[in-house]
Amino acid sequence: MRRKGKNGSGKYTGRKTLIGLAALFAVCIAGCGAAEEDGLENMEAAEQEDGAPETEENTEETGIFGESASDAEIDFAMLQEKNPDVFAWLHVPGTGIDMPVLQSHVSDEFYITHDAAGEENSAGAVYTEMPNMMNMCDFNTVIHGDDLGEDSPFKALHQFEDADFFDKHQEFYLYLPDNVLTYEVFAAYYDDGGDILRRYDYTTYAGCEEHLKDIYTTRSMNRNFRDGWEGLTPYHFLVTLDGKVREDGTQYVVIGALTKDAAGKIDRVIYE
Repeated sequence: MRRKGKNGSGKYTGRKTLIGLAALFAVCIAGCGAAEEDGLENMEAAEQEDGAPETEENTEETGIFGESASDAEIDFAMLQEKNPDVFAWLHVPGTGIDMPVLQSHVSDEFYITHDAAGEENSAGAVYTEMPNMMNMCDFNTVIHGDDLGEDSPFKALHQFEDADFFDKHQEFYLYLPDNVLTYEVFAAYYDDGGDILRRYDYTTYAGCEEHLKDIYTTRSMNRNFRDGWEGLTPYHFLVTLDGKVREDGTQYVVIGALTKDAAGKIDRVIYE
């Protein structure tokens, strides 16, 4: 028998209504099921609801293409004309992170040394690797970015090391050509283990649980964890904003769980 993971036809409420299906001892496979799309009658209204609020900090055009998430609308046709590898837009309020997300079809290492326009740049761009699907339906999507240099795209992630900043800045947004996704930041810490995407077997229920256990039990300097998120299961959808590996073998990560799926398209088939 197969079941579907929680889709987006309703709103995710994270800590308040955790899915509670762990007792199934299921196996989850990466991929989107045929999610129903009856949760929203008007996509534009949903984007206004789920989009980042317009504030003084995010009303200016930003990013290499002059786009901004301030109006909750991104011109993907223009972006993909400039670079077909653009598939999403990431906005982390309060940090200045407001930029395209790319995935190279040539090499997972391409955007380590190239910017969002595909030009050589030591700061690189914000990107995912080919093991992650671009529809955001994986259990954990790892978005990479250099955070070590002053001009690095993820440098501002380190603001989440401050407990007060962590408390006040709870959400980030991912825009897709046909959807707006909201994630609540529930953990931020220095991870010690190298390649997160390949460290766990996300095709199995046990592998997903192992990752969650490590998130809960990790002890590192400046670790922040939001109360109420202790009951996550492999049926949730995570995004890990992942900094570059440092000389000591650690990398800084900010992890969010999906709480709103405007178009009701995020889904995953789960086999018992």
